[in-house]
Amino acid sequence: MDLKKIDFKEPTTICVLVGSVLMLLASFLPMSQAKISMLGMSESTTGNLMKDYGHQGIFILILAVAAVVVLFLGLNREKILSAVLGALVAFGAWGVFGVFKDVSDAKKEIKNSGAGEYMKASYQFGFFVLIIGIAAIIGAIVLISMNSKKNAPAAQQ
Repeated sequence: MDLKKIDFKEPTTICVLVGSVLMLLASFLPMSQAKISMLGMSESTTGNLMKDYGHQGIFILILAVAAVVVLFLGLNREKILSAVLGALVAFGAWGVFGVFKDVSDAKKEIKNSGAGEYMKASYQFGFFVLIIGIAAIIGAIVLISMNSKKNAPAAQQ
């Protein structure tokens, strides 16, 4: 692994590294919180991708590390790196939809029970980190696609 060959100023490399780190962090950060407050006492619980949402965090963790490894090894960027990044976006989107559904269902349940003054459901920091990480990874996929089209030989007529 020769780090001298990797251009850390290239936008694609920056997007892959930043997106992978954000997705890796999002795997461990809290995504949602349910809180109940009554009679001066409060109890809350948080959910994260590693244990609460179908264990997407494990897949995201593995794919984020794989994306960085593929980048550093310099494997075929157009095919392998795009496939790994695509899978990373898919699992990240699965996590976003899972958290969104959970919080939405909790808010509906709170509203229907009439206990809105005592209970609360909310998104946490990890949810927004995950969304930003997905955006960075999508940016990397777009940049890889643009670079592969730019570097493709012109068709002969």
